[in-house]
Amino acid sequence: MSVLYNLARYAFLAVSFASLPAIAFAGCRIFEHRDYGGAGYTLDNLERMIMVDGESLGCSVSHGNSDCPSTTYDSSWNDHISSFRLTRGCTLTLWEHINEKGARFRSDRSYTYVGSRWNDEASEALCTCN
Repeated sequence: MSVLYNLARYAFLAVSFASLPAIAFAGCRIFEHRDYGGAGYTLDNLERMIMVDGESLGCSVSHGNSDCPSTTYDSSWNDHISSFRLTRGCTLTLWEHINEKGARFRSDRSYTYVGSRWNDEASEALCTCN
């Protein structure tokens, strides 16, 4: 095959893939700073982050269930959330302390800033999506 034929074929494939719609992602993305700045972390549906040291536990159901809870432990996020972005149909719940203790903040909309009461106060987060 000629080089020209291969170039034309690759150009066609590139255009074809570029025209495909983006795959929608459902989840909750937390950010270190206000206005979605600084480090970010995406929690999938039914993923819980406990902001202490520990061993992260992936999905424990092996039946191909996409709604499988998982737990992530990451002490670097303790008291470091200032904003979050949610996809439609998702809710983020934040707790002041681990094990769902202390004050609770729940929202089904994104926040460019969680406000002075919740800025850098969360120690546990849970993302749920319909």
